[in-house]
Amino acid sequence: MKARIVGTLLVSASSVFLAVPVMAQDALEEIVVTGSRITRDGYTAPTPVTVAPVADLVKSTPSNIPDALNKLPQFQLSSSPSRSTHNFANSASHGNILNLRGVGGNRTLILFDGARVPPTTFRGDVDTNVIPNMLIERVDVVTAGASAAYGSDAVAGVVNFVLNRKFNGAKVQAQYGTSEQGDNETYRVGAAFGTDLLDGKGHWLFSAEQFDSKGMLRSDRDVANQGYIYAGKNPGAGTPGSAANPYVIYSGVKQNQASDGGKILSGPLANYRFLPDGSIVPFVDGTATGTPAYYVGGDGYRIPSDVTTVSPLKTQQIFQRFDYDVAPELRFYAQGGFTRSDLSYSSLANSFVAPTSATIYLDNPYLNLTTAQRAQLTAAGATSISVASYSPYAPKPHTEERTDYYNATLGFEGDIGADWQWNAGYVYGKSKHSMDQSGLFNWRNTYAALDAVRDGSGNIVCRATLDADAAIRQRFADCKPLNMMGEGSMLKTPDGYKYATGTSSYDAAISQHLVQAAFQGVLFDLPAGPLMVAAGGEYRTQKLKLNSNADPALLDTAAERAEYFRGVRGVPSSALFYWLTNVGSADGDVNVKEGFAEVNIPVLSDVAFAKSLDINAAGRVTDYSTSGRVETWKLGATWKPVDDFLLRATRSRDIRAPTLFDLYAGDQSAIGTLVDPVSGVTANVPQISGGNAGLKPEEADTFSFGGVLSPSGLPGFSLSVDYFRLKINGAIGSLSPIQIVTNCQASGGSAPECALIDRPSATAFPNSIRVAPANIAFLQTSGIDFDATYRTEAGPGDLTFRLYASYLDEYKTQQSATAPVYDFSGYGSSANQPVARPKWRGTLNVSYDIGDFNIFVSEQYIGKWALGSQEPNQNYNGAKQSAVWYTDATVTYRTQALGAETELFVTANNLFDRNPPLVPGTIPGLNLPTIISLYDTVGRAYTVGLRAKF
Repeated sequence: MKARIVGTLLVSASSVFLAVPVMAQDALEEIVVTGSRITRDGYTAPTPVTVAPVADLVKSTPSNIPDALNKLPQFQLSSSPSRSTHNFANSASHGNILNLRGVGGNRTLILFDGARVPPTTFRGDVDTNVIPNMLIERVDVVTAGASAAYGSDAVAGVVNFVLNRKFNGAKVQAQYGTSEQGDNETYRVGAAFGTDLLDGKGHWLFSAEQFDSKGMLRSDRDVANQGYIYAGKNPGAGTPGSAANPYVIYSGVKQNQASDGGKILSGPLANYRFLPDGSIVPFVDGTATGTPAYYVGGDGYRIPSDVTTVSPLKTQQIFQRFDYDVAPELRFYAQGGFTRSDLSYSSLANSFVAPTSATIYLDNPYLNLTTAQRAQLTAAGATSISVASYSPYAPKPHTEERTDYYNATLGFEGDIGADWQWNAGYVYGKSKHSMDQSGLFNWRNTYAALDAVRDGSGNIVCRATLDADAAIRQRFADCKPLNMMGEGSMLKTPDGYKYATGTSSYDAAISQHLVQAAFQGVLFDLPAGPLMVAAGGEYRTQKLKLNSNADPALLDTAAERAEYFRGVRGVPSSALFYWLTNVGSADGDVNVKEGFAEVNIPVLSDVAFAKSLDINAAGRVTDYSTSGRVETWKLGATWKPVDDFLLRATRSRDIRAPTLFDLYAGDQSAIGTLVDPVSGVTANVPQISGGNAGLKPEEADTFSFGGVLSPSGLPGFSLSVDYFRLKINGAIGSLSPIQIVTNCQASGGSAPECALIDRPSATAFPNSIRVAPANIAFLQTSGIDFDATYRTEAGPGDLTFRLYASYLDEYKTQQSATAPVYDFSGYGSSANQPVARPKWRGTLNVSYDIGDFNIFVSEQYIGKWALGSQEPNQNYNGAKQSAVWYTDATVTYRTQALGAETELFVTANNLFDRNPPLVPGTIPGLNLPTIISLYDTVGRAYTVGLRAKF
């Protein structure tokens, strides 16, 4: 009884340094709880939890632990190298960002052995690829609010990667994997050691490992090459997705705003296109769809599919830990590690599409027009033409992202008598994240290279090299002319293309210092048992410094733009430093002071209808230097009316503080397609975003209620069923461009969103749209989690079943106080990148041990859903997606070799090679036509390897 209460208290006390032995009631083995709320199987915990043993995770998904976690139903819409789009390089969130409940990765608190992991990206996310795998024993997932215990960001819950601190011996592993189609190759090697030192008073751990994935291109899967999209069914019948013009699937769709060789947009030759030799012919649209500018066939362009869909990833990790018994009641420990994570991917091709189309002057020697065509332009008073082209034949921009993560921890912990424990320590963490995207159009160089003329000797040169101003001639002395008229033309002027392209770069450093102290113990004894208390305090600082060579804020005035582009003609007003990737700077810090207390009160014990009844309460006061004081709390209870059955309930107030990037980001620039209901135009629109220093912490209310059944008549069986409801008020969010435009239009121009839209005139397509974070959103999600285990003997072997399942009852959001509330549970949406939230998801693991063999089969279930939602213009003509099953299987053979316990294994993921469901987006060629955050896109894949323990 006392051990159980001690474990509950110490876990709930948010002590990142505790190492308290607790007795797991089902297994009767001693384990270590390190900042987690749970015991090994989680069935006796006061809050809903999932405990995932690493041994099972690596059998289902041998690539890495985060990839395996993403198959559990509690994680929804997570991003990873195989679940992210790689069209843009300005998001910095292409690693493994775990997303509990689908409410956002930055609302899930990530711990490494109980210690808060600092953000690894400038946006405040944690890429869990930085966590070393070799010595992780299990992953504890607290699937309920836990801010009172752990602090900010635990709104959706906590994911704690638990270290095997007592490991002794040595182990190595090596493995190789590939898809059945011969791509997406993966390699992993690693070694770990653990030994007692100094007459058993000390213990040393060491691990080193490397993982390497080669990734794959979108074009490696045939479905990506067919030009599938959702577009309106009835041309001219109204807004796409409306009842009169519902979305339907087309193939071979192109956009008519540009062509691969260039389309003339202005003057009497508008709607002509360039042939490879530079001559022009009339542009053919093709067959219209119900979405403006989208046509089947014709001379338009489609974003090519030879870009990355599973990004190559390489991680290198090293970790050490040492602990020492200074005295019988005093222990010292220190640990530290380093991880380097490298991502690389190819992105969207360079393009001259609105709003950054090309201006070609009539004296350009590459302009191959007939005398009659030139006469038409001259008669119209034209001195130039505007040309839009997509460049699928030219080299793609390539991105290299690197995250270097450092962590160090040291502290003391001790005992005071038999009933009290204390701990104090310091944690340091730092992430350095950098991005270099090479091969991008550098707009100043590009427009200088496009403005080609002949010099006095008849050579084709850049006009700027002949400028009367010596300073301008010096600035563009290296300029080489670029031809972009006609497919393949830029490759015919390779020096010009090289001059026109450059590298957009940023680097971000995020550091964290944390000092804490805590104590816990028995305050006094009650008739039902000891009353336990825990209390402590914490002080931490966090700092973000982001530098960029393409900061949009440096071009936000007319004077700055005039100076930067001085000497260059034809530069569009929306052009910044580079095509697509212009990341602003950010500089800010925060310090946080926290105090917490918790009490566990045994009310009843060993009486009729109450084998035990405990009440647990916790409170935390947090003071942010940026936004002031906030309180969080938790009240929970566990009631065991009989030995076989436990009821539990928790009510909590949780918070998420705005990230430093939310607060202090400078202006950022992005681009996206807008179907504008005001002008009727479909085109790219610049999107400007930035920080908001006035943001406040989000507040969330969490309620959970459930029960745990462990029938004595069925040994080895445990079942937990828990209802959850999470409600976030004042959520930090920002409206999408289409939401901003739609809200403004619906209000007749009176909504505050109208101020975010810059239009040349009331009915013209926007010049830009500003997207800014604010405490405007509301989110509520609820459902039921199921977790069941059954272990039994079956014939000559041992059989184990483990079921994780989740039912999503509601997922309601309100983007702002003036917007309606929509429920997205059981629905999917196409948009630029399709997403879906099926009602049911589950994973069933079956393991059978017989002799030297283990057979492990994992069945992943993704339930059915309907495409569309209650939002306006989300009619998909009744489209629905049926349930999908994926099967993963591993066979392991155990033997003795070279004095080691050796395991040889082979794994088949997606054993039956299930193709992902066809769910196109709404932009031709932008992404794989499926929901990459939900379904497997690789197909059947194999991994073979060995693990050996000495």
